[in-house]
Amino acid sequence: MDMTFFQLRLRRGIFALTAASSFVLMGCVNLPDSTATPFQSASTHEGYGYSSVQLSDTEYRIMFRATESTDASKVQEYTLFRAAQIAQQQKYSWVTIVKTDVERKAALGKHTVEAEKSKNNALSVFQNEQCSMSGCTEIAQPFPTNSGMTIETEVMKDVYYSILVRMSDATSRPDAKAFDVSTVLSHPVE
Repeated sequence: MDMTFFQLRLRRGIFALTAASSFVLMGCVNLPDSTATPFQSASTHEGYGYSSVQLSDTEYRIMFRATESTDASKVQEYTLFRAAQIAQQQKYSWVTIVKTDVERKAALGKHTVEAEKSKNNALSVFQNEQCSMSGCTEIAQPFPTNSGMTIETEVMKDVYYSILVRMSDATSRPDAKAFDVSTVLSHPVE
């Protein structure tokens, strides 16, 4: 009778481990990639990419969160391009940058590196913390060591760049610092 109880507990344990492994393999690792951030909309409030807030009829704050691997001139281009997109949507022809702000904060990121090929089929485990409304838990993502790639964590800096812009529909340049919306949009960002 004890053997049956032991076997039942063992089966439950294996099932729980299999279910947890499947959950982890479905992409639960939430560390950001430390590579350069492309021009994209931030998918969440904490996400990487652009976001904006309308402050008045003609003023917007455009923000761009990027990893430090993103060239500073690209981040500036991205925010100006996004401001021009908004200005075009609102039927404005000029964008003037009123104020800029940049802040850097330490963050933990991940990157993939090529590793020496292993002859065994062992699994390495990448550990990470996953947080939800009910709290934080350690999770692990197994991956084969013979894949030639490993995931490493690193301390990096996130760059928070923002511009305050004023938009206008004047027929001529309203200010020496103003950018023509159609000119900015004619040079798409990469």
